[in-house]
Amino acid sequence: MTERLWTERRYHPHARSQLRLAAAPERSVVLVGYREQFEKTKHIRWRAYWIDLQDHYSNSPKPVFVDPADYPGLTPIPLLAAGENTNSIPQIGYAAMEILPKPGFDLWKEGQFIGRYSLPVYEDTAPVTAGTLATTPGALVVDAVIVVLVAAGVVAALYLSSLGDD
Repeated sequence: MTERLWTERRYHPHARSQLRLAAAPERSVVLVGYREQFEKTKHIRWRAYWIDLQDHYSNSPKPVFVDPADYPGLTPIPLLAAGENTNSIPQIGYAAMEILPKPGFDLWKEGQFIGRYSLPVYEDTAPVTAGTLATTPGALVVDAVIVVLVAAGVVAALYLSSLGDD
């Protein structure tokens, strides 16, 4: 029972991810911020991670998450409305457009398309919630009862088989 409480579960971008992007001055990295949801629960949290625009092969399912507050001085990247005409892409600086329904974004720099990026979907341990903590003792008791019953069954089977040997 307890394994169901603490096994790896699926994390994905929230339906309203509230995507936020920011560029680091003088480096080709972009900080991606979004709201993440744990399975179909109400457990939602802000996440942020870096993408290196020079590394075209670093599309790992679970990025290294960071705290955006540790990186002051970033330049916000404007988000165009999904489906907006790409003729309106600014020719100076960065611009991005959310892509739907698969959460992610297209990114441009100086009017040139850089690439399409998906927000991460990955499996990790379940979050510690009040519900999980409250349920764990009961699940441990159920697990212990199952172990005791199985052990008692094995002992009974061995005892009965030893009686038949006489």
